[in-house]
Amino acid sequence: MPLFGQLDLSTIAPHLPTLPDLDTHAWALPGAETMQLLLETPRGAADALLPKAMHPAVPSYLAFTFTRCPESPVGPFTFATVRLGSRAGAHPRGLVLGAYASTPEAADGLRRGWGFPASAAKVSLTRRHDRLMGTVVKDAVTVLDCALVNPEAISGSDVQLINWVTMANAPLDGTTSPMLIQVDPKYVFHKAERGRPEVSVFDPAAWNAGPLQPGNPIVATVATVDTDLPRIRFVMDPAKPVYQGTRRIRESRADE
Repeated sequence: MPLFGQLDLSTIAPHLPTLPDLDTHAWALPGAETMQLLLETPRGAADALLPKAMHPAVPSYLAFTFTRCPESPVGPFTFATVRLGSRAGAHPRGLVLGAYASTPEAADGLRRGWGFPASAAKVSLTRRHDRLMGTVVKDAVTVLDCALVNPEAISGSDVQLINWVTMANAPLDGTTSPMLIQVDPKYVFHKAERGRPEVSVFDPAAWNAGPLQPGNPIVATVATVDTDLPRIRFVMDPAKPVYQGTRRIRESRADE
């Protein structure tokens, strides 16, 4: 029997971001540096944070992602997300639990464009000789401090960057209601490295992560890429299996 999430939507619907429409304009993000850390997390608590449309990953894991964007339609910014590993049908996805961006303009654009639950904070991605460090400080409190340790060069073809799924209130067929929004960037790799993930500070309440805590390390990667945040192509009903509740908003990325 397939496993499904157990989230009670009524507990979070009033707090979700609201999209004005589903006609989001794409953001080109050339020369971005993106770090992704994967660590296991306990299954029982994770299932309660996943909507019923999605399948829990086995084993359950958290994805900590930092992306530094030197160019964007809202200027340079860095943003961080914490995602819960899952699947939409057969496809691996990371459900965004929380997000922060280094500028108010970026945070607002991420919320209104793709439903990221983003707010402004001090977000930094810093390289040292033996590690790449990501930190988020909100209201003078560090809510995430993590690192990729001992980076080693690899091919970009060895990196799997997991696509985002956000949850937001969005209008469709004349009604605004909770939806899952697929965010599937494209990547052109220029450089890639792999190392060991470490998380020294994680405040789950600041990331809407319930009782979750990172456990055993899986892998950490960092890559310099030309990427984007594309126009929305698919949305999903969070209460139905994806084969029943998926709606196509536009045919292809060529519609951008």
